[in-house]
Amino acid sequence: MNFDPQVTLKWATGVLTDPEATATAYCETSAPAMDSFINITLPVYVAAFFVGLVLSWITGSMFMFPGIAGFLFSLIWALAWTWVIAFLFDFFAGTFDGERNFDAAYAVVALAIVPAAIGNALGPLPWIGWLISIGGGVYSIVLAYRFLPSFLSLPDASRVKHIIASILSALVINFVVLSVLGSMFVSSVVLDSISESSEVPFDTESGEATGSGIFSGLERQAGIAEAAGADTYTPPGDGKLTDAQVATYVDVLEKTRALTDRLGSRLENMDQREDPSISDVFSGIGGAMRIGTAEMEVVKTGGGNWAEHQWVRGQIETARIQQDLNDTTSHNYGLFQKYQSEIEQYE
Repeated sequence: MNFDPQVTLKWATGVLTDPEATATAYCETSAPAMDSFINITLPVYVAAFFVGLVLSWITGSMFMFPGIAGFLFSLIWALAWTWVIAFLFDFFAGTFDGERNFDAAYAVVALAIVPAAIGNALGPLPWIGWLISIGGGVYSIVLAYRFLPSFLSLPDASRVKHIIASILSALVINFVVLSVLGSMFVSSVVLDSISESSEVPFDTESGEATGSGIFSGLERQAGIAEAAGADTYTPPGDGKLTDAQVATYVDVLEKTRALTDRLGSRLENMDQREDPSISDVFSGIGGAMRIGTAEMEVVKTGGGNWAEHQWVRGQIETARIQQDLNDTTSHNYGLFQKYQSEIEQYE
């Protein structure tokens, strides 16, 4: 497939001016994934990243592109990530009663990603760049949510679950890859400065989020995770639990079960809505993330120490296995037996 700039311009501008008609027309072409990549994704992203690089140099803002190595890594991963997202869209289509078709899944990504690419290009602008970048990303998710049913024959009852599962999986993959490989291309100095300039959107004293809007739930969970990661605990030298520690542990398990049951019911009921909005989708993503970090949230919002909680969990599990291996395990196993019914009920 040869690159044709006229084709790029046609579909990219169509997404911005008349997305529904453009998606319908592109779906009818049944374009192979590589065609969509060559004529839409690749030129749009390369152009966007070079515009962003130039704006970074002009404005003196190198946050998005910290050096040439960071620029190249960001571009390569952004392009690779489109294939990851397409795979997830295709995979979860089969899970949620749609039709698996990777070419169609990638077509959705290629079209929907255009606003996000533009947002990345204008991100270095002072004052409003960050807002444009976020807006572009949100609009890309909105477009994907609208396009997916037509391209992958997703039933209305599965649309929300499909995109929540896809986006959550994509966020996890993105986090892991950037954590593992990012340091190979981006200097630790830059990463440290970004970290130091970022405010934790969670008040560890009041247990309240400091963010607002549709991202406040995601910000809150990130803040809780960051606060929990900063916790430290020095265990007693004899390794013995106290009755109060085990009682607190049981209380956390009980509250965690109540929270996950409530969030799970909310997700189960969401697909019954006739026309869920994009805010419903983001709410579902936040709810799914909360399920995964529910125990951490219970500990931190209750003023607890996550490191101590994990130590208590480990000591209880060791005692359950070893029982009377030594004086420490015998002591801890006795406390486990005291609370055994509650622990096993809420695990």
